[in-house]
Amino acid sequence: MRQIGGGRYTLVRELGRGGMGVVWLADDTVLSRAVAVKELMVPDGIPVSERAVYQERVLREARIAGRLANPGVVTVYDLIKDEGDTYIVMEFVQAPTLTELVERDGPMPATQAARLAGQLLSALEAAHDAGIVHRDVKPGNVMVPARDSAKLTDFGIAQSFEDPRLTTTGTLIGSPAYMSPERLEGGEVSPAWDLWALGATLFFAVEGHSAYQRSTTSATLLAVMTERPAPRLCQGPLAELIMGLLEPDPESRLRVPAARRLIEQAMGHAPSPDLPTVLATPPRKKSRKPVYASLIAVLAVAVFATVVIYSVQNSQSSVASPTTTSSVPTTTTSVRTTSKAMQPVLTYGPGGDIADLSGPMFAGDCLTWVPVKGGPAPDMDSDVGCYGPHDTEVLEQSWADRDLEKDVPYPPFERLAAETGAFCTSIFLSATVIGADKEQTLKYWVVVPNAEAWKVKTTNGYRISNRLTYCFVGKADGSKLTEPVMTKG
Repeated sequence: MRQIGGGRYTLVRELGRGGMGVVWLADDTVLSRAVAVKELMVPDGIPVSERAVYQERVLREARIAGRLANPGVVTVYDLIKDEGDTYIVMEFVQAPTLTELVERDGPMPATQAARLAGQLLSALEAAHDAGIVHRDVKPGNVMVPARDSAKLTDFGIAQSFEDPRLTTTGTLIGSPAYMSPERLEGGEVSPAWDLWALGATLFFAVEGHSAYQRSTTSATLLAVMTERPAPRLCQGPLAELIMGLLEPDPESRLRVPAARRLIEQAMGHAPSPDLPTVLATPPRKKSRKPVYASLIAVLAVAVFATVVIYSVQNSQSSVASPTTTSSVPTTTTSVRTTSKAMQPVLTYGPGGDIADLSGPMFAGDCLTWVPVKGGPAPDMDSDVGCYGPHDTEVLEQSWADRDLEKDVPYPPFERLAAETGAFCTSIFLSATVIGADKEQTLKYWVVVPNAEAWKVKTTNGYRISNRLTYCFVGKADGSKLTEPVMTKG
């Protein structure tokens, strides 16, 4: 085992690896405690002449981060230069990242997401007061212990990446789906960058997928610059908070005091105002530069720059395949509540028709799996591409009840089945599902939780239940689909 720092720290094993370095579990032999040691690596593409500047800037910013004292910040203990290599010794937090947690357990309940928002906002406020802009707030950099505060990693380090002396390399370092529009336009560094990224991170927490991540970097940058997605699985103050933080214009973006008020309301600690105040600053006096000019510049960066997406995982949790699309209708518009294409309603949960159905699935996902009474639940390998053989597509995943921490009585099964059936029927009969004779050629399934799945259980310190409902569609004759039967968008 390697030793650094004059033998004080023993590197035990590798915890994770990313574009900017390797994180090790290490033993502090002086204080007899476990620590995380990040071995810094200069990203590919940085010229030799600029590497010394890069490393010195990283060290300076990490020293600033080491002075931050906030429960939401991963503490920096030490900085070491050993045989020409640079190491940062940090607090070891044994917890999943927000990415891993959501991919494992699905979207966060509103109250849990509101607590997370308050913890991350406090961490960012402490950093901004110290003159530090994080610049890479994203789910992969948020660690969520079962107890205690969430932790935001890489404080002060990400700030070093955008030193003007490094931009001549043509390297854009960061995660495009969590970069604010004005940052992509080349605007001046500002705490507002972190607030926008916080909004995008909270969107992921409550929806289970990124608001802006697309299949290519160019498409992701275009989405950040032109789209304004709204949360669909949460409402009220929490949704106001996310939309206020994702305001494209930094002059009109939600500020910390107003964000904190909305968090308090979302947690039930403050009454909702008669007229909600989302913005903490007056409307902008001048418009931003034309979006098309900005898009040309941003897409040029996508074509000619190397995007280095770094995310060092500090836990041992397994990572599931992410899902990136969702479209949840909020109302049923069709007067028809059933169709001859609808199959008998199935239940899931202990003792149900299907033993388990807890994985995140979103509208448009394609599966090599069919809902069958007594059959298995879909696994990770069931999720496949839609332009190859598959059995079913997810029409929708929705909530029968969003307050997953409260002991709400299980509704009569007949009512739950009827309401969910009407909801699925409205989607099946809408233009979402393609085909003039779809009631002849297709069939759809309705799956609801049973009473056992509905019950609140305590796991890892959290009260949680499973109250999701599902709609699936497939071929009426049981043959394979070979392309999507649902429209995208």
